[in-house]
Amino acid sequence: MSEALPAPAVEPAVGLYVHVPFCHHRCTYCDFVLVPAREALLERYLAALEREAEELAPLLAGRPAVSLYVGGGTPSVLRPGQIDRLFALLRRHFAWLPEAEVTVEANPESLDAGRLEAFLRNGVNRLSLGVQAWQPELLRRLGRRHGPEEVRRAVALARQAGLANLSADLIFGLPGQSLEAWRESLEAVTGLGFEHLSAYALELEPATAFGRLHAAGRLPLPGEEEVAAMYRLAQRLLAGAGYRQVEISNWARPGFASRHNLLYWRTEEWLGLGPGAASRLGGAEWSDAGDVEAYLRALEAGQPPPREAGALDGLRAASDAVILGLRLREGVDLDAFRRRFGLPLEEAFPGATERALASGLAELRGGRLRLTEEGCFLANRVMVEFLPPAS
Repeated sequence: MSEALPAPAVEPAVGLYVHVPFCHHRCTYCDFVLVPAREALLERYLAALEREAEELAPLLAGRPAVSLYVGGGTPSVLRPGQIDRLFALLRRHFAWLPEAEVTVEANPESLDAGRLEAFLRNGVNRLSLGVQAWQPELLRRLGRRHGPEEVRRAVALARQAGLANLSADLIFGLPGQSLEAWRESLEAVTGLGFEHLSAYALELEPATAFGRLHAAGRLPLPGEEEVAAMYRLAQRLLAGAGYRQVEISNWARPGFASRHNLLYWRTEEWLGLGPGAASRLGGAEWSDAGDVEAYLRALEAGQPPPREAGALDGLRAASDAVILGLRLREGVDLDAFRRRFGLPLEEAFPGATERALASGLAELRGGRLRLTEEGCFLANRVMVEFLPPAS
């Protein structure tokens, strides 16, 4: 059963994303924009971020954000004083609503009482923990530096501090991961009472350690049927534990769907700060280039960071609205699509809806085109129907 989600705002809602591109090391599956956390770099980054915030602040003048998301990297590598400095510079240049969702990502081993206290005094009300797996041997394979005890400790610290909105990230389809190991991971995190869970299938990126091992034929992965069984197990087990599927890879207890992520899936608007951060605002989209040193040098020289702009014409925007909307279990509202783009979905993408329905991976229900449960795992087979024609 899908969750009744907060309705989209009548006026476009806007969110704020801040990328903290630092980790103590790079995990074997990770291709995010990050560099080793060195004190001098952290200080340079906060100064550069202030300059970018000052440059971009006029774009959100008079528009308080409904969500603020501090991701990475690992924001919890920041010391308490640096956390205070980060939020102070954001408050100087931006505003967010009193009831805004304010999320910070953290790794279990780097979250301590001092950092947690700093997050809370700066208004953080949602914590996203990178759990990824439960078994120590799988965590070592992933390059993670925590074990189950660090996760339990981090959750206990957060609860004692009064945080009532915790999210956990998990990965399935890992090398050497069995269906029973995946069940154990799911049962462990649900047993800890997380309000929100993200469960992602492993993606092999060429530049990662896993990607290189796979290319060399040295990465034993579960087969497609076993990965599909893991996904179906997550659907069944999480439903039985009181979670509702919000999106293909995200489940939440009622009332705890991520407001920030809904901005992305509903193609609303957000402003991103930091190397690699994307923005979608005022009918345009762009992203800061993912070179941390180039980002720092440009801003230190009084220049904007290098950026890459993307085309966002009518057909591309319509395609994004369908593809991202299909990720949500609520699906794509056909009337809302027609009002927004001026024509029915069938005219924007001739034959696509018919083919999606004929596949059995999508259905029409209550005026919405949505994926079936089976379609959630095979979503790309439906989404490809709604891609804009190649130019």
